[in-house]
Amino acid sequence: MNRTPLAEVAAVPPQGAGALTVAVDGVEVGLYRVGERIVAWRNVCPHGAAPVCRGTVDGTRLTSAVYEYEYGRDQEILQCPWHGWEFDLLSGEHLAEGSAARLRRHPIAVIDGVVYDDAPVPARMRLRVTERVRAADDIVVLRLASPDGAALPAWMPGTHLEVSLPSGLVRHYSLCGDPADRSSYRIAVLRERSGRGGSAELFAESKAGLELDVRALRNRFRLREAKHSLLIAGGIGITPLLPMAASLHRRRRSFELVYTGRDLASMALADEAAALPNARLVESSLQGRPDLRALLAEAPEGTAVYACGPAGMIAQVRALAAAEGDRIQVFTEAFEGGEPEPSGHGPARPLAVELARSGATVRVEAGETVLHAVRNLVPSAPSSCEQGWCGTCETRVLDGEPDHRDRVLTEGERESGDTMMICVSRARSERLVLDL
Repeated sequence: MNRTPLAEVAAVPPQGAGALTVAVDGVEVGLYRVGERIVAWRNVCPHGAAPVCRGTVDGTRLTSAVYEYEYGRDQEILQCPWHGWEFDLLSGEHLAEGSAARLRRHPIAVIDGVVYDDAPVPARMRLRVTERVRAADDIVVLRLASPDGAALPAWMPGTHLEVSLPSGLVRHYSLCGDPADRSSYRIAVLRERSGRGGSAELFAESKAGLELDVRALRNRFRLREAKHSLLIAGGIGITPLLPMAASLHRRRRSFELVYTGRDLASMALADEAAALPNARLVESSLQGRPDLRALLAEAPEGTAVYACGPAGMIAQVRALAAAEGDRIQVFTEAFEGGEPEPSGHGPARPLAVELARSGATVRVEAGETVLHAVRNLVPSAPSSCEQGWCGTCETRVLDGEPDHRDRVLTEGERESGDTMMICVSRARSERLVLDL
């Protein structure tokens, strides 16, 4: 499935107040509230293909002798403003006896307060580099578009692409352009001289005309509704935070952006960040590093803190945020793995992992990752960073208790035990059953 984010649930109008209209591959879709549910209808009336989602949402009326409507509900009737046809907002059925007409539903999934496009899409896209710009000392910004000019899947701030490089390596890059621009994606590539070679390869070989295989969009770092948002970017970590700041500014939400780097020459997209209100650029070589303790301590209650950058900065933000208790919420994304999160449950020990789809069981030795052991039977098990921060290897847990050591899952997701990152996480129980 696609699982491209379409909108925050909070952005969908109250029941009876109409639709939030979004574009999906060039087709308008209306998102409506019906009780506790969100429903999605294509903005096309079955009679004459008029834009039905401009219509009103009405409630109880007198029964019509002509059409023998059956009402008695509250704000659950959508009326086409062009033809007067009325539809059940929950089922899409035309409320006329004998009529088989109905609205066209669009598949969606609502997960953690976000409405996602749930329509089937190809597992991969082939995109072409249309522009390469040197944005900083060791950073290039690439613009990617479909070779045939087709509109690209929608995305929301915090989304990243999984890019297959010519060498076969897979790397992740946050989208840092405008979500409203469906004609192209924009990513920034940092040449990591001490890295594992992937980004250095793309930095060196990328040029206009290069075609790349891109896997489905992922978003583990989405923007949430909050009284105030504090965005802390370190170096290349500006890439997911810049669209967040632009979105908050456009929607007139309270926010502050702090972007730190060695100097302006090393800070990509600095001009775009500086153009935003409430943005502060910090050149650490001249001004020192920002006082993260003071930033978090001074944040208003109810603040959502988003931090992206080096693993050391992320660890410091997390530690300082823990001292603030429930007063603020912290969401992080790292672009370098560092060491896996400590387990708190002693040294790693051998465990048995059952693969539910085949019924086979593999033994995972104390010094071996679950991913490595699983690949003895499932060579195609996906992964990328293999350090617990990208989310590619996330696998559903059917039985057993995971010992989470990743940097992706929230505390709530860890407590549920529904999924785990098998590249670094292990088990508290002696046995796990995975959906593989």
